[in-house]
Amino acid sequence: MIELALEELPPSLRKKLLEKAMKMIINKSKTKQEYVPPSPREMVLNVLADERAKELLERAEREYPEAARYAISVIARLIQAGYVRELDAETLLILFNNLGVPIRPEVRIKFVKKGKEVSLKEYLED
Repeated sequence: MIELALEELPPSLRKKLLEKAMKMIINKSKTKQEYVPPSPREMVLNVLADERAKELLERAEREYPEAARYAISVIARLIQAGYVRELDAETLLILFNNLGVPIRPEVRIKFVKKGKEVSLKEYLED
């Protein structure tokens, strides 16, 4: 086999070889960067409208992992089909309950007086 240094080749041939090598490198890098579809959980997280909905999703996963996984896969299919574009906490809670995941949201009662969170006693004074 004949071996030549790149510098020994004529400029036009050297240019063609370098272009061909660059095309091969670019094609290899394109095939490595294939599209990976998001997981069902990521799809559901992307359409949640508020923090409360995220809390409900995490609570469902914590309390009922198997059932929550099933419910998330169903909701993800609805998202893919175009039926669901955005979910707020109330709608997510209804969906989970209808799919057999009986999560109960954490109930918080806050008392705000003059823009500051206060205890019930302080709230009732004055």
